[in-house]
Amino acid sequence: MTFQFHNIIPGLILEKGSARLNLNDYQVVKGLEDLRGKLVLKKINIEPGGLPLEKRYLRGLYSLEEVLQETEADIWGVKGEITGPLTEAYSVEVLPGRKKAILDEELFKLVLDVTAEVAYWLSKELQKLSRKFLGKGGETILFLDEPLLPLCLRDSVEPEAKVRAIESVLCRIRCKKGIHICDNPLTVIDNVLKLNIDYFSFDARRYPDTLEKTDSETLEKYLRRGRGFAFGLTPNTPEELFGEENIYDIQRGVKDPFDFIPKASDITNRMEHIVSQMESKIDVVFLLHHSLITPQCGFRNFNIPNPSVGEKIVKRLLEIQEKAAEEVREKYNIGF
Repeated sequence: MTFQFHNIIPGLILEKGSARLNLNDYQVVKGLEDLRGKLVLKKINIEPGGLPLEKRYLRGLYSLEEVLQETEADIWGVKGEITGPLTEAYSVEVLPGRKKAILDEELFKLVLDVTAEVAYWLSKELQKLSRKFLGKGGETILFLDEPLLPLCLRDSVEPEAKVRAIESVLCRIRCKKGIHICDNPLTVIDNVLKLNIDYFSFDARRYPDTLEKTDSETLEKYLRRGRGFAFGLTPNTPEELFGEENIYDIQRGVKDPFDFIPKASDITNRMEHIVSQMESKIDVVFLLHHSLITPQCGFRNFNIPNPSVGEKIVKRLLEIQEKAAEEVREKYNIGF
């Protein structure tokens, strides 16, 4: 995803899974200066806002549109995701010296500005898709994916300032917005909840006590603004779903992968356990009314026992996830 959303940065090269930027190359330096000038023109409205991505990098978006067109699926909104600026800047290695872009003030600013313009463009594309199939009442959400945020803050001399820098991206998103954290959210949640976001997305399956341990005042202020959470409760990898000890037998055909798929009630029970710990702390119905149930992260590597069966498993998991959400809404009398 790093290269997917930031390949428009001149000279950015993806090699063996890592992104590099060679400042020894005159053409790269010139390209970066030209891009900075273009971004300035967009900020002062001389050029149209947004930096569009090539269609080949957004196949999922266009495939989704085709599926919705063909199936006439009953949906209430569209959700997208883009690599966040801190993870991007932490991932890019600058040559010479092999320094991370997040440690270079000018490059970090460039990454922030590029992310903001791409997010602006993508949020408007998602809104178009939502309006096309749902009309004006459709919901549109764009998440910044920040899996490396805990590392970024750990290595930063000004961690709070680094988190606040994300606001320059959030303010350009033209729909509801959120931030997703893959690692232990407790290390960053107090700072992130102060940002202008509608959802904080985290792996509630592995870290179910996150909200229970979050600073009460910070949590209360966040909820008072009508914000919510995306609870990652649906298993999203073969290891999480099957258990590593069963994968070999599943690949050999000895065990049936569909025997490991949870019931909707399993997800519902996990959600109820989380909120039951919060009943003396907050209004859990209000919390749930502004929240979502989601996969722990994404399904991009779900190819066991093979990609074809993996796709069927993912579809089944998403159906179960929706059923679990219905059960939660019924139990707590929550309407759309």
